[in-house]
Amino acid sequence: MLNQISIRTKLFSAVIAMAVAICCVTGIALWSMYQRMYQDRVNLLKAMVEAGYSLAEKFEASAAAGQMTRDEAQARFKDALLKIRYSGDEYLFAHTYDQVGFAHPSPKLMGKDVSGIKDAKGVPVIPAMIDIVNKKNEGTYAYDWPLRQDDPATAVKLSYVKGFAPWKIFIGTGVFVNDIWTDFMTMFWKIVGIIALLALPAIGLVGLVGLAVSRSIRGVSAAMQALADGDLSIDLPEAKRVDEVGQMARATIYFRDRMAESEKLRVEQERLRADTAAQRKQDVYRLADDFEHAVGAIIEAVSNAAGNLENSAGSLTSTADRSQDLAQAVTSASGEASSNVQSVAAATEELSSSITEISRQVQTSARMAGEAVAQAQKTNERVNELARAASSIGDIVALINGIAAQTNLLALNATIEAARAGDAGRGFAVVASEVKLLAEQTAKATGEIGEQVSGMQAATGESVAAIKEIGDTIGGLSEIASAIAAAVEEQGTATQEISRNVQQAAHGTQQVSAGIADVQREASETGIASTQVLSAARSLAADSTSLKQRVTSFLTSVRAA
Repeated sequence: MLNQISIRTKLFSAVIAMAVAICCVTGIALWSMYQRMYQDRVNLLKAMVEAGYSLAEKFEASAAAGQMTRDEAQARFKDALLKIRYSGDEYLFAHTYDQVGFAHPSPKLMGKDVSGIKDAKGVPVIPAMIDIVNKKNEGTYAYDWPLRQDDPATAVKLSYVKGFAPWKIFIGTGVFVNDIWTDFMTMFWKIVGIIALLALPAIGLVGLVGLAVSRSIRGVSAAMQALADGDLSIDLPEAKRVDEVGQMARATIYFRDRMAESEKLRVEQERLRADTAAQRKQDVYRLADDFEHAVGAIIEAVSNAAGNLENSAGSLTSTADRSQDLAQAVTSASGEASSNVQSVAAATEELSSSITEISRQVQTSARMAGEAVAQAQKTNERVNELARAASSIGDIVALINGIAAQTNLLALNATIEAARAGDAGRGFAVVASEVKLLAEQTAKATGEIGEQVSGMQAATGESVAAIKEIGDTIGGLSEIASAIAAAVEEQGTATQEISRNVQQAAHGTQQVSAGIADVQREASETGIASTQVLSAARSLAADSTSLKQRVTSFLTSVRAA
């Protein structure tokens, strides 16, 4: 609840509470003083009554001792009692229990019935006094009584009575007590005046102190609010004070200086982060360009080799088709030689010419097959270089991943240190979070790069396998060409035998037919092999195109990251 009240109000409340406490203590003291004044008046009355009572005892003792009669003793008591005066003109009186005046300064009451004496309210006074004597033998009785006989104004009069049993009388006296209240009120207003004289300057001083404190605190509060809004140009003159407000102001100045340092550090960190991001982007672009140049050259070489291989395979297919056509022609010629031996010479010349052409074509096929094998080997080497380049890219990706992980760890450490620094490190924690986010984005980008490199490595592996199959096919084609060359050589020998020995023409013709059948079969197989080579070359070209597209996509992703 006190937290909802201003300091100035608290100070005023404390002063008011102290004033109320002083007033309460003063009131209690004044009331005690009033009671004491009242009791002093009672004690005075009692003392005077005791003095009269002592006179009655004295004269009664003299009468009992025979020194005088009781009547004489009572007469002398009356004279002595009526002579007693105190507090100016106050007196003592005595009445019998039968309410008859016994001793009184007023002669008209002597020996008279006094039961009719009433106070200002009409209450009989003497019966009330006798009632006190009968109950306690002595005591006080207060009643309203005119201040003067010719004045209707009344005041409280206090009487003290005490019974003297031997004479069946009671002795009493009474005084007005309104002066006690008057003296009490006079003292009360004096004390109130003193308290006011002391309290008003104190309240004014507290008001000034409260105003100064609240004004200083409002100034410090406004400065702190300005700091919260980012205003670092504040100045607090209160910092020169040596009290608690000065401590608050100095703490605010210290906080302002810390905020300025934090802001400077934040700006520096932003600049470093921007420089780091720019440098990283430049490095990524440079790596992408280097990779594009290296891999692009390899892919271009593979594409060219695939085109050359495709052309060679097409030529090989055409040669195989022509060889098959020639073999069919030789078969027809061989049939004609079997039916007409007289045409053997002419057929032999045609066969020799055909065999010569076949030999030339087979040699051409063998040469093309050798070139295809060489091209396949070169292509295989270039694809292997591409695989090694892809592996190097994988190493670069791993390096970037390591850098990203280290950056992430550094950002985590920076976040922990900022958390330890509390509010002073809040700006540094924001920068550390941004660095951590950048490291995570880098790790994600390198992960995507790794996936692209893995796809490229898979495509490279497929290309290596396809080129190997092409090499194997071309090797088989070379072996077939060698077999064809050997068969052609055998046919040449057979033709010479036909020329030398006509008797063996039929047998030679059969051998030629068999050889031509082999040539036709081998030529057919050569066509199939060349078709496979052509298909493999086209597949290699397609794979090269796909690889180029993957590399382009990979480089686009790297540059976009």
